[in-house]
Amino acid sequence: QARSAPLAVRGGAIAQKRLASCGVHIGALPNRAMSRGGCRLTSIFNQYLQQTRAQNSFSSIISHRLQLVKTENNLKNCTFQFPLHQSDCHAFAMPREGQTVHGSLIATVLEDSTTMHILANDARSRKAVTTDMNLSFIGVGKVGRTLQIDSTVLKIGGVLGVAEANIKDTSTGKLIAVGRHTMMFVGEDNSALEFAQSLNSVFDV
Repeated sequence: QARSAPLAVRGGAIAQKRLASCGVHIGALPNRAMSRGGCRLTSIFNQYLQQTRAQNSFSSIISHRLQLVKTENNLKNCTFQFPLHQSDCHAFAMPREGQTVHGSLIATVLEDSTTMHILANDARSRKAVTTDMNLSFIGVGKVGRTLQIDSTVLKIGGVLGVAEANIKDTSTGKLIAVGRHTMMFVGEDNSALEFAQSLNSVFDV
């Protein structure tokens, strides 16, 4: 039977709080609402929040607003949400046409979300690097709306992990983009949750 673990984890003060069962605080959400897989993904998400801030990463633009909403089917599926702001709009988007969001922002949201989803599904808890990512735009994201990212893990193997994601507008339900992300696992077992204290290259794993 499919299991659903509603998380509602936001990219705010979470990095400063703890949840006894998995090291992350989820507001007032009772511990029983989380599956073991959901707990693992939440730990990865907490790591993501801390590292993007500590390293002043490009992804800090995303991490300040990205929200982990729920996991389902023993972590095979998960959902993130991301509100779109004025700073996300395309340089050539006209207000009278409804300011549209830059495609690279949507691509980064998809990459970061599926990266965490793949890492959380690896039983060996290894780090990973992207080998391939493709993204097709079917619609446009607009300033003031919220994106919903529904990610599904397709494969977790000895070398590669693959996830696909659908991105839609929560207010209309319209599909905006679909993508697939392939990652190669690298590094030692149990390295995915190590907090990187240096500013070494992401390839120095």
